[in-house]
Amino acid sequence: MLVQNHIPLAPLTTFRLGGEAKYFISIKTIEDIKNALVYCQNQNLPYMILGGGSNTIIRDSGFDGVVLQIQIPGIRCLEANESSVIYEVGAGVIWDQFVEYVVKQGITGIECLSGIPGSVGASPIQNIGAYGQEVKDTILSVQCLDETGREISISKQDCNFTYRNSEFKSGKFRNWIVCSVTFQLSKQKEPCVLYPEVKKQWDLLISESKEFNTNENLHTLQLESLRNLIIGLRKKKSMVLDESDPNTRSAGSFFTNPILSDSEIQKFLIQTGKLGFINPPIYNESNGTKKLSAAWLIEHSGIKKGDIFPGGVGISTNHCLGLININGTTKALLAMAESIQKRVFETFSIHLEREPVVRP
Repeated sequence: MLVQNHIPLAPLTTFRLGGEAKYFISIKTIEDIKNALVYCQNQNLPYMILGGGSNTIIRDSGFDGVVLQIQIPGIRCLEANESSVIYEVGAGVIWDQFVEYVVKQGITGIECLSGIPGSVGASPIQNIGAYGQEVKDTILSVQCLDETGREISISKQDCNFTYRNSEFKSGKFRNWIVCSVTFQLSKQKEPCVLYPEVKKQWDLLISESKEFNTNENLHTLQLESLRNLIIGLRKKKSMVLDESDPNTRSAGSFFTNPILSDSEIQKFLIQTGKLGFINPPIYNESNGTKKLSAAWLIEHSGIKKGDIFPGGVGISTNHCLGLININGTTKALLAMAESIQKRVFETFSIHLEREPVVRP
């Protein structure tokens, strides 16, 4: 186990912000984690877990302890039959590489999560989702180490998945370390094209493509085509990492879409009516609640794409949920986020929740 000193953390995050780690250990195996935990205990040092850095905000002061970067590899097929496949995937595997791997085999369940940055280990923590799919619908269990180094398998039910949240993000497992995730995916289900923005483009693609009428491996071709469509949509919003696109120096969507009850929705509609906003977008959730568009709330509170804020930070020119680092600091980024939250609350009495996590 190699312990490195004074490692800059900004290059390891998509924001490219933050100070340095006093100590840094790359984790390739479960034994590495156990040894690192012993080291931290013996040296009386706090530790922080870092994955792909796409949902992490590092403070300018860095971390005065040990940063453990999880790089555990491996995609292992545990079981396969005519209808489904079960994979155990190392926490350090790049999420989109796993999506690409299963799509090429004609396996469905996570195709709409193409292009999302970060690692597999982060996927259950915030229950990643996009374009009509959530990772919770494919997870069977999550293999972890607790603070003592004990290996534990957490069932899907015990993860308590909710919208962009889980016990790993804000509950009783938040200090545990994800080592691998077990997924059950389908060989039979059709590609997911339920999301209106996706369905519109998909229907157009189907009507224009001659390949879909002649290709023998139609199912896999459709999946690959849908994956490319999803990545294209994300690129237009600068939600796919691209060093040539400054708008991708972000965490993707910075705020989650607010979830409201029926009574809260009624109050919201009264407020928007007073402001002259007719028919704001409201989406029905499966549990009976309603979901608002955080992007709509931000734009209709007076904040626009491309707005620049003090301290070298601003709003993406392609999507107002993308808060970006131009040449700024974490302090400036968080100040911008707070000012946006304040503006939305003053306008609509709705509080926007931050999606990325501030460390430490």
